Amino acid sequence: MTESPVLFDRAEGSSVAVATLNRPKQLNALTLEMCELMLAQLQSWAADDAVACVVLQGAGEKGFCAGGDVAEVIRNVRAGRENRYDYGDAFFTVEYALDLLIHTYPKPLVALSHGVCMGGGVGLIAGASHRIFVEGSKIAMPEIHIGLFPDVGGGYFLNKMPDGMGQLMALTGMIVSEGDAVHVGLCDYVIDSKVQSTLIDSLNSIVWIQDVVADHLQVSAKLFDLQATRDPKSTIAPHARKINALSKLDSVIDYRDALNELAAREPYFTAAAKNLSQGSPTAAHVTFEYLRRAVALDIEEVLALDLILAHQFQRRHDFSEGVRALLIDKDKSPQWSPPDWRAISRGLVDAHFATKW
Repeated sequence: MTESPVLFDRAEGSSVAVATLNRPKQLNALTLEMCELMLAQLQSWAADDAVACVVLQGAGEKGFCAGGDVAEVIRNVRAGRENRYDYGDAFFTVEYALDLLIHTYPKPLVALSHGVCMGGGVGLIAGASHRIFVEGSKIAMPEIHIGLFPDVGGGYFLNKMPDGMGQLMALTGMIVSEGDAVHVGLCDYVIDSKVQSTLIDSLNSIVWIQDVVADHLQVSAKLFDLQATRDPKSTIAPHARKINALSKLDSVIDYRDALNELAAREPYFTAAAKNLSQGSPTAAHVTFEYLRRAVALDIEEVLALDLILAHQFQRRHDFSEGVRALLIDKDKSPQWSPPDWRAISRGLVDAHFATKW
């Protein structure tokens, strides 16, 4: 019998419920089924007085979650059937509903991430009341590589990061460390890998009061005691002034050119500059506009905007082509259309925000 892609567990007599992403061979990439299962179970636990705290984690040694299984979305699109967009439309709808539930969860929700955490995985982490990364984590919003925008609420949590660092992550897909995640406000606690396996036992030792505020504080105190003794180092913080200067630029082309100039002087920016320059020009333009439009929106409004954009991207060339090149055929040679950054019109960008498709 095939094991469920998400495992749910609550030990007898325990007030701590655990959801475990269970596709380790696929780095726990999210499918529609996984999102449906988690949405239903988290809603059930929210209404269950016997549950005081929820933990979300990933199976396997390599990572928490590599993001959404967009390869499955695009396989459906490329099949060319009349209903080719149905799976993707349903996937994004349920995924964003799950993200919103996590952001608004009425009980302590502990998100424990290790190894790889990217895209949709970051979306699961970002809204949790207690966000933990294990030392050695690799975190990114890599949508620029596949011709997509930084969805799953990215316009909300990326805009909250200091000094334009969220914009840099969104446009370049750069990989950051757990120390960087602390610096930009995406992580509350960093723990040693040896502590990871004992976390749930530690939470089970709490005497729950069944008062939301008090129980949140108890979880915070317990995690404070478990966190790594040395402060996690941020590699992005020393470059804050230069990154902030990039965020003041008026166009994504200016941003790209300035980042390339910066990379020529400082190796730290080399990979980020390359990622942006080689990424989808359309996705870069739309992402730049998306972050501006989302800056004053709350999380519910951002996720509603995300759903509009996701519908649009699924029906356009670059998302399908990017996923084909990186995840399906794996030739790593996407043919973007238009390929010229200056050929991206204002009308094309605005069309991605249209509510008709």
